[in-house]
Amino acid sequence: MNEETPEEAVKLILERLREGGLWQPHGLGLSYVKESGNQVTLTAQENTPMSAQARIRMRLLLEDVGWKVDETTCQLVEVEHLTPEQKHIKEMQMRQELAQSWKCSCGTPLSAFPLEEGVWKHEGQQDMMLPNGETEMVEQWHVLITCPTCDAEIPTDPYDYGLLAGDDEAMLTYKTNKIIYTAIDRPTIIDMIDSKVGDSLLILGTFCPFNGDLLPPHVRGAVVTFKEIERSEEE
Repeated sequence: MNEETPEEAVKLILERLREGGLWQPHGLGLSYVKESGNQVTLTAQENTPMSAQARIRMRLLLEDVGWKVDETTCQLVEVEHLTPEQKHIKEMQMRQELAQSWKCSCGTPLSAFPLEEGVWKHEGQQDMMLPNGETEMVEQWHVLITCPTCDAEIPTDPYDYGLLAGDDEAMLTYKTNKIIYTAIDRPTIIDMIDSKVGDSLLILGTFCPFNGDLLPPHVRGAVVTFKEIERSEEE
């Protein structure tokens, strides 16, 4: 089996990244933002010799695959000694802040869309390259969100949809054609069990237990309450 080259890996990452999306190559201390066309902006570099060398190597690699790199606004940042959890939280905050700048072609911010009305669409399966060079079949999904200004329908990567929605209702509820599932937190689960209403809880698997529909990955394994969609909600 042929292994993926660094050039192929970089091209694939950038092609899949939304315009305005953040890319931080693992372990290099570099932060890039994808711009329009084949261009990225280097926004930050950790102030270490390793990151300085990686910056040069990455610029050469990106230019080799036909991408331009704007380094004029790059800021040097001092290395913070954070736990893995603290680092993850900080990176997620950065990504969510960038997501607020994403816009429809009409100029409406995607964060202003009615995200709770997004429709999850399964697109079958596709080969995905693993870090060890092997491939496996993975499910492909997108979330269709609709602009409230121009009615444009925008298929959105699930990860990007999660950045836009955050902890909002859009990521806590899921509708099939008959059932609304609502994910609940641990204290609520405990209260419901203590109140002897635990029979109204479900732990979701791969398929909807009521109609057999395939469920998107983000709700699998969640503890949820559920209710049947009334006719007025369907219309």
